[in-house]
Amino acid sequence: MSRMDRQFMGMNTVNDRTRGELKMKYDFRLRTEEDVKEFITWKFDGIYSFYDNDIQKEKIEYYLESVNKEDLFSIYDRDGKLIGNCEYEIIDEDFVFGVQLKPELTGKGLGESVIRDIIEYAKNNYNHETLHLGVVKFNERAIKLYKRVGFVAEAETVWNIRGKDYEAVIMGLKII
Repeated sequence: MSRMDRQFMGMNTVNDRTRGELKMKYDFRLRTEEDVKEFITWKFDGIYSFYDNDIQKEKIEYYLESVNKEDLFSIYDRDGKLIGNCEYEIIDEDFVFGVQLKPELTGKGLGESVIRDIIEYAKNNYNHETLHLGVVKFNERAIKLYKRVGFVAEAETVWNIRGKDYEAVIMGLKII
């Protein structure tokens, strides 16, 4: 595990403390088995049920195998409550990430500050030009959020998930 990854997972800034040069609002910790047990119970309403974590055996297995991996995190709020999960990987010159918030917390403005913390971390710890993420096109709420923090649509693709095709958008944000 790199120094930077240890710094990210140890960025306990729940009390607005500054560690190093970063001031982050959330605590990103390595996933635990308890976190995973909670993730797989999350149920999203309507079209967002696409994101339910319990409907794919493969996804449950993936989450269980993700415990303590250095690029997969649980996100905690100021009160130490689990609010989401995040993962990232470095591909070529890009920092590629995904994030999921607890269902009852979506659509309430929380996502913007979580995304801004991830952007801040990437800017300060990696020498990569661009951050990337992918999002299904029907998730207009997330797309608006990503645009609001500076991401732009760069490409369109189709993801086959559970035997069904979904149109998706690849978005990028230049950070250097």
